[in-house]
This record gives sequence, C-alpha cells and structure tokens, in this order.
Amino acid sequence: MKPEPERARNLACTLFLVFLLGGCATSPQTRLLLDNPPDLPQQVELTEVPFFPQKKYYCGPAALAEVINFRGGNVHPDQIARQIYVPELKGSLQVEVVAAARQYDLLPVELDGRLESLLRELAAGNPVFVLQNLAIDLLPVWHYEVLIGYDFDARKMILRSGTNRRITRPFATFEKTWQRADYWALALVPPDQIPVTASAGDYLDAAIGMEQVGRTAIARQAYETALGRWPDNSLAYSGLGNTAYALGDYAAAESAYRAALERKPDQAAIWNNLAYALAAQGRRADSIDAIRQAIELEPDNPNFAASLGELKSPQ
Repeated sequence: MKPEPERARNLACTLFLVFLLGGCATSPQTRLLLDNPPDLPQQVELTEVPFFPQKKYYCGPAALAEVINFRGGNVHPDQIARQIYVPELKGSLQVEVVAAARQYDLLPVELDGRLESLLRELAAGNPVFVLQNLAIDLLPVWHYEVLIGYDFDARKMILRSGTNRRITRPFATFEKTWQRADYWALALVPPDQIPVTASAGDYLDAAIGMEQVGRTAIARQAYETALGRWPDNSLAYSGLGNTAYALGDYAAAESAYRAALERKPDQAAIWNNLAYALAAQGRRADSIDAIRQAIELEPDNPNFAASLGELKSPQ
C-alpha cells in the first residue's frame, strides 16, 4: 500500500481551532472548483451520520466510530480507542486507523487529494474521514474529522468535529488545513462498494491490505467488486485467485489465475500460483506444465525451481 505520509506522527486532537489565514489566493483547488463548478448538487448533508462528542485527544476514535456506525456497525469510541489510541503520543496514527477500519470489515480507500473528489464522494452518500492540521507546519495541531456535506452556494464544508455535531468551514480554509496534512482522506466502504472517485490502484491497495491481515473472505468480495468496475484488471484477477485458493476453492482460483494470464501472460508469479491451484485439484501434469512456464519466464528465480521440486515430489 502507499507509505504513510511524512507527517503521520502524534495527532494531538484539540477542541478548538487556532488562527487560520483565509482567502483563495493560496487555495488553488478552491479557486479551480469555483471557476469550474462540477456537475453536482449545490448542497449535500449526510445528516444520518452518527455523532460521538470526543473525549480529550480521542478525535480519532470518535471520528472512526461515526463512520463505522454509519456503515452499519455498532461500536463506541472507547472500544476503538483501545485499538488505536497511543497514550504517549496523545493521539492516533494513520496506520492504526487503517488497521482498525479493517477489523470492522470496511475497506479504507485512500482518496486522491482533490477537493472535488471529496464533494463527489459526499454527493454519492459517502462520508469522508479526513486528517487536518489546524495550525501551522512548525507547530502542528493534528485533528481527525468526518466530512458529512458541503454547501456550494455558501462555499463551505460541513463536518462532525470534536465536540461539535455540526460545524462549517470555508472551502479555502478547509483546503489549507487539509493541505498541511498532506491531503490525507479515506472513504471507508464495505467490500461490495467502491468510492466513486477511487482509482483501481487505490481500491486494490485496500483489498490487498485486507487480504494481508487475514480478512480473506472480505478481500475476495472486494476483488470481485473491483472486477465489476475494472473487468480487465489482471491484479484484481490475481487477488481473486489468491483469496479463492486460501479459502480452498481451487477451481475458482484456477479460473481467476487463467483470466489474469489471458491479460498478462508474462507474469511468472501467476503461473506459479496456477501450478499450485492445479496441483490442489490433483492435476499433476498440468501443474508441472504451469510451473515450467514460470521458469521459462524467469529462469534465474530460485523460488520457481523450488516450486518445481515440490510439485514433482510424491504427495
């Protein structure tokens, strides 16, 4: 997955806003958005997003609980705090937020850092989990919030923030505080949904992350969902094959690996995986043929030579 932004350090969540410079002169995304208004509703507010007034330094747990409960979960910020809050830092790290979201079977899909994308997600009914630096780079005041809407006419974002069920912030101000946090934002979605602005790469990063922490069935569903939008994506087919294999569905794994190879026949690792899916079905000769394809593509890779030896040995 993408590396955590450089500023992913202690997130001291405060209950106040410090002095912020206003105006669009240093807010290029806001200026572009206003010069070229997107084809979106003028006002959106996801009023059904729950609200949990945060305890001191608990902006991460409170904001994450709001999105999880919106998605049908049933969790209190105190429960999430036990997973993500780091007392010595007086806050929560982004990597811990991502890990916690996975535990509730939600894919944490990182968005592209565009203000317009936030509006498009909100218009599609997706609240957005965002990180802000409410001060300046030299004296950062990190704060997690949930975007729940916008008012294009008033040029304001609408948020759940701290002890405030509803606050508004001008587009330009929001852009600057968000920019100071490297434009970090997540759409947290169930595995049968894709954020409307997500790229294939970012969505598949989230699916791979889910697979890597052992949420195999959820990851498999996410790969299937990805193929609904990107039907020629070989990485999605490969991931589908890996998760099917891990779940013991070897015929489905074979089918997915073959679909991946139809699109990228030079992927030696997929030939290797296909060999094991075939062997698991008792098709020894086909399995040997597949691993030999991998070796032909990468003759110096010792892993494939080891696979050949393993697949040829008596079971």
